[in-house]
Amino acid sequence: MSALRHSAHQVLSSAASTSRLSPSIIPPLRSQRIPSPFAPISSISAFSTSRLIRAAKDDASGATPAEESAETKEAAFGKGLGLKETGEAQSTGKGSAAGKSEAETKLAEREAKIKELTDQLLYGKADMQNLQRRSAEEKAQASDFAISKFARDLTASLDVLALALRSVPEALRQAPSEVKDAQDPRKALAELYSGVELTSKSITDMLGRHGVTVFDPTGEKFDPALHEAMYQAPVPGKTPGTVLECSKVGFKIKGRVLRPAQVGVVQETS
Repeated sequence: MSALRHSAHQVLSSAASTSRLSPSIIPPLRSQRIPSPFAPISSISAFSTSRLIRAAKDDASGATPAEESAETKEAAFGKGLGLKETGEAQSTGKGSAAGKSEAETKLAEREAKIKELTDQLLYGKADMQNLQRRSAEEKAQASDFAISKFARDLTASLDVLALALRSVPEALRQAPSEVKDAQDPRKALAELYSGVELTSKSITDMLGRHGVTVFDPTGEKFDPALHEAMYQAPVPGKTPGTVLECSKVGFKIKGRVLRPAQVGVVQETS
């Protein structure tokens, strides 16, 4: 800064000394209008004066123009950087919030999809279990009722055998002990009755092994789901609505009615 002031002082001194030169020395120069190197002395003086004033202000403030310019630039840069960082922070915050919202939306969609697939899996599993259960039941029923038609046909044979057994008087169902002759009709009838009875019992047992049971509802309350009423008759001393007589026994297969019993029902008297 001192060097600058010294240079300015020299320039001003040169200008002053030049202005004090005698006019007799430079007339030829003025007449020839040759540009003098000291022609812009006034402008140089003004420029140097402004520089000196500025330098004095800088000395008073304790900072050089270069330092002031650097500080101004640094302040401006810092301000711009702060604004940039603030903008970036705001942008980052907005981006983070948007990203979080999008992630939550995707997570909710994934959870809904998982629930939907889980429900479908459970429904499918339940349907499969129901199908397996129905298939097992149908298979069991097919096995249980496969002989229904055959058993129904056999019931007709049992009816015939039952009629044959009922046709033999109870007194003749066993031969008298005194009958010793094998050719005696009473002994032959008793043996025939015994054979028919064994045949009927054998068929009944065979049907029982396949789930077919015989029921005789005599004396029970009439049930249209199990009994087929063939006639009604008022009978004193009997409860109305009960089975008076069973002309044909009934049959069930696995708890299901294969054939209802044919019965006579006690009629109510009024």
